[in-house]
Amino acid sequence: MGFSYFAEAEASWKARGDLNLSLPAPGPGRRTYISMRHNHDDDADLYYDSYHLIAKKRPMIVLVVFMSFLLGALLRTVIKEVKIPILVIVCLVGTGIGTIPHFSAQIPIVKSIADIDPVLFLHLFTPVIIFTAAFEMDFYIFRKSFWQVLILAVPGFLMNCAFLGWLTYKINKYNWSWDDSMLFGIILSTTDPILSVASVRNIGLSKIVVNLIKGESLFNDATTVIIFELYRDLAKQTHQELIKEIFIKLILKFFASTALGFFTSRLVSYWLQHIFNDGVVEIILSFSMAYIIFFIAEWLGMSGVIAICILGLLLDTVSFSPGLDIFLYKFWSMLTFLAHIMIFLITGIVLAQKAFPFFNSRAIFYIITVYLSLNLTRGLVVFVLSPFLSRLGYGFNWRWGAVLIWSGMRGTFTLNMALGISQTESKTPNEFQIKTMLLLHSGTASLLTLMINSTTVKRLVTTLGLCNITLPKRMAMHNAVQRIRQMEANAFAMLKLDRFLADANWTMAEEAIKIDYPYKLDSEEVDQLIKSLRCPECNANVTFEGSSQQIADIMEEARLRLLTAQIASYQKQYNSGMLNQDAAQTLIGAAESYVDIEGKFMNIHEVKTYWESKGVLVKLKKLLSDWVYSVKEETFKAPKNKFLRMCHHMVFMDEFEYISTMMTFLNCVPIVLHFIPKYSSTFILELKVCNYYYLALYIMEALFKAFAMGRTYIFYHWNQFDLIIIVVGVVDVMIINLFKTLSTTYHMINTIRIFRFIRVLRILRLFKLVIPRTIYLLEKQINRQLTFRYDIAKGYVQGEEDTNCLIGQIAGHERVYQEIHRILEMNKQEAMKELGLMQRDYPEIVTGVKTKQAVQTVLNTASETLKFMISGGIVDKTEGAELHKMILIKKQQLATLPSTIAPPTAQELLRNVIWLQNDKKQVEYIQRKATILYYDYGDMICEEGELPQGIHLIVSGMIKLSGSIPRYGVSKEAFKEIRARLPITSYTDYLVAGAIIGELNCLTKQEMEYSVTCETAVQTCFISIDDLLEAFDKFLEPPSLEYKIWLKLALDIALRTFKENLPNQDWNYKMCVQLSNIYLLDVPNHTKCDIFDGSMDEVILVHGTVLDCQLGQRYYAPFLLPKTCHQVQGTASSTKLLVVRSSEQGARKNPAASSSSTEGHYHSSRRPAALGHVFGMNLSSPSTINSDLEYTYLSSKNPKVKK
Repeated sequence: MGFSYFAEAEASWKARGDLNLSLPAPGPGRRTYISMRHNHDDDADLYYDSYHLIAKKRPMIVLVVFMSFLLGALLRTVIKEVKIPILVIVCLVGTGIGTIPHFSAQIPIVKSIADIDPVLFLHLFTPVIIFTAAFEMDFYIFRKSFWQVLILAVPGFLMNCAFLGWLTYKINKYNWSWDDSMLFGIILSTTDPILSVASVRNIGLSKIVVNLIKGESLFNDATTVIIFELYRDLAKQTHQELIKEIFIKLILKFFASTALGFFTSRLVSYWLQHIFNDGVVEIILSFSMAYIIFFIAEWLGMSGVIAICILGLLLDTVSFSPGLDIFLYKFWSMLTFLAHIMIFLITGIVLAQKAFPFFNSRAIFYIITVYLSLNLTRGLVVFVLSPFLSRLGYGFNWRWGAVLIWSGMRGTFTLNMALGISQTESKTPNEFQIKTMLLLHSGTASLLTLMINSTTVKRLVTTLGLCNITLPKRMAMHNAVQRIRQMEANAFAMLKLDRFLADANWTMAEEAIKIDYPYKLDSEEVDQLIKSLRCPECNANVTFEGSSQQIADIMEEARLRLLTAQIASYQKQYNSGMLNQDAAQTLIGAAESYVDIEGKFMNIHEVKTYWESKGVLVKLKKLLSDWVYSVKEETFKAPKNKFLRMCHHMVFMDEFEYISTMMTFLNCVPIVLHFIPKYSSTFILELKVCNYYYLALYIMEALFKAFAMGRTYIFYHWNQFDLIIIVVGVVDVMIINLFKTLSTTYHMINTIRIFRFIRVLRILRLFKLVIPRTIYLLEKQINRQLTFRYDIAKGYVQGEEDTNCLIGQIAGHERVYQEIHRILEMNKQEAMKELGLMQRDYPEIVTGVKTKQAVQTVLNTASETLKFMISGGIVDKTEGAELHKMILIKKQQLATLPSTIAPPTAQELLRNVIWLQNDKKQVEYIQRKATILYYDYGDMICEEGELPQGIHLIVSGMIKLSGSIPRYGVSKEAFKEIRARLPITSYTDYLVAGAIIGELNCLTKQEMEYSVTCETAVQTCFISIDDLLEAFDKFLEPPSLEYKIWLKLALDIALRTFKENLPNQDWNYKMCVQLSNIYLLDVPNHTKCDIFDGSMDEVILVHGTVLDCQLGQRYYAPFLLPKTCHQVQGTASSTKLLVVRSSEQGARKNPAASSSSTEGHYHSSRRPAALGHVFGMNLSSPSTINSDLEYTYLSSKNPKVKK
């Protein structure tokens, strides 16, 4: 197709003189080259002026294409608020261009565009539009509504074609035949998947309806192309085997195309998995594969539309590298927009060039009639099918049906099929007129659907109440606007302290940033909303006490927003490398599937259905392992007899197995030749001798093994199989020789054939080589499934923790907040239990996953640090690129880490405890004092209310913590008031290997606040409180062991506090950045302490209570102290503040001054060591390494502690 098209184009250019190519004329012994000289007449043909500046012959098509793109961009910029669609204006511009030659001289480029090849038109624009529509489909919603889509796209389409064809045949006055009318009905029955959705996508319509419209359009287009080609061929050509031809075409169009799309999606996914962080290659791959697969499918007689549709549906943004999703969507959206610009510009030109002479008042009447007919027939089809649609998928109602009818825009496929018919050769003037009128009515119908339907569908949706803004949505929007305004006020307050902005016009600035509510409300709705959220007397925020129905609506709105937050969390985890591709796709799809199930929250028990293995692989592996390895007696001693010992030595040599395997391979040749009549009759004697020979070898092998193994020979499954082969072989030889002496009968021949066929069993001896490899592959696949299972559960837990921090911004009501918090906590606890059980059952797998995630987290931190240094100019871009390449290599090498890693021992766990790390003396001391304890399932390690006996480091197993919420040093009387305001008053958690229990209680010497129960068999490393206190007294050198334990606990509490108060920031990375600037400060009871004096960035109350000396406000741990608080007083027996020192102060600290202030009481008069040095970590930059080698205490800007 492509070569013929360019050949015709070249011929037409030559005929018009567009090309002036002088090809070398072959001559004997010489070459003739293009002449570079022109006479004056030639110059006049090539240039417009005598100076040879402005050339006449230029590829004008390039200018037209890019001018059309520029026109589209200009229209998008200028007429955003105009309701007339851009494509209609582009089509009118094309019509104007195409009309010019009717009133003036012919323009060659316009003629060339009007004569565009329909096949080229199809191959240029269809892949972009179909792939974009399929790629943007919500796969999980589509999967549930598949049968609805199929009913609308196949029987619905056929009914629409029949109704339109019959209506056209009855009412038109153009003398169209039944075939012409049916083709016209097929052309007008198809809809454009992009244009149909464009008008309803962002107006608040349910995603179910949007995906139903898009899915129906996609499969409608696929059905259209198939039915159109079949009907056109049947109408225009004669067929010898009609039924067979239709059957073959349907097989190719539907099933083969689906298989091609599926295979291509797997190929692309596999390719993308082996492209590491190269967005350009991934974009090129998606773009080129869409066109290549479409071309191959059409070339092989399949449906390119179905193949591309399946490819787009099975790929999503998670299939590509993290962070590429936004660019990917923008790239394909740009291509789709440009494709539609070109389609409608070409359509306008073609209509003006070919149909302009036939445009009259009669044509206008039929244009209106056709437009009304296609909407009427579409409505009739939806009405007929609605009883079936309402019983499938998500259901169906008349309001959805109205939107579905009115959103059916005609576009690419309608225009392409009409163009294809009009471009075919006409034998008579009447046939030419029919084809032209068909093109005219198809093009004008497409324009009318864009001009009328697309501009009014939003009003229709609003009138039907499908996008009503409910009170919960208004309240959520009110809360969002209020939060933005609060942040703006905070920003203004901070900016007024800036010396450069102090004299700005703040009144004008405040007016300029006022944000109105996006939802336009009337006065009554505004009053209702204000009454719901504000007190009418004091204008203070109040709790909205609504009816049970209103609370239910608020709960449902909060549930939807919660699912959106969970999806964002999964996407974030995937982008950071914490979730692999399969796990991210599964979790995102699972969350999306809950969107339209009213009142349903995502829980771990239903998520388990996505990872639960069918058990086939595990059972198959067990069966093969039992066959190969499981015997009743595997160990035996070598015989004392010299001959038997020699046999034993020979049998268990590798060479013996090699010879046995080679013998089996060689025996395959005569076995195969026995089943080939030509050779079996020719070499009958040779094959018979071979059979005797190999049978004798098998007998010898069995005898040697029997001598070597003795009685244990029979216990091996392979030996049993060898005996079966020998017995069958001996019987085979006996029967053949016995039947020689008897007269041949039919039953004898069948018996010989059966035994000859049984010889094939000998080939199964090769499974000795295959089965171990098969077991290895099965184990690898099972490990991959288990890793996938753990990734899903871990990602789910992280998602629950992330969304838990956002409940206050999502809920909108106290009761809703409490209920959602309860649900999330319960789901998280169940998921933690599942993680613990997985660690118990598959410790090697879980250790492997944790190791990879730890490496990934550290490499992510390295990447973020490098980005900061490059953006700040600390590192040159060239140097940064080299460092970035090294980090990427390390990330790529993560795939080479083993999937199973042996879990750490008790000694290794002790050495890796953060408050013992890199301190050899402390580790050795604790190891001497520690004891290993074992507990069974259900055993109680400690009970709530009892005094601590020591700390337990979990070595293996899982424990359950249950009790009251931790008080963190708050007095019981004060905690009662706090507890009354909390949504959950009980505490439950699950801990696995590596976790430590009892640290805080041993430090404070207070009773346990929770009970510890064994959920599985548990092994712990126990350190008694007496030994721990002795260690505190022994290791007093700063930083002391007691201080390091306090600091570890404070970090954990502070990180949770940061995430709860400022969930939109990446505190894991921030804490890593500030790690060397963090220290713990003790504030004794009734003692005042200065904070935020210029040397502190953040201060977190991690234990106890303090009183704001300026405002008189009391704060309870854990709490992020406000920066307006400059002095606090300790009001508890043990109060601890975690201080994040400012970076400048940390860099300027004086080691001499730090080391000189080592006198006085440890907690009250010294600043403890920075965190990086406390835990023995080398976290310093080269500029500060000398000062960081020493422990840091109070510096010149030390917070003042006053009695």
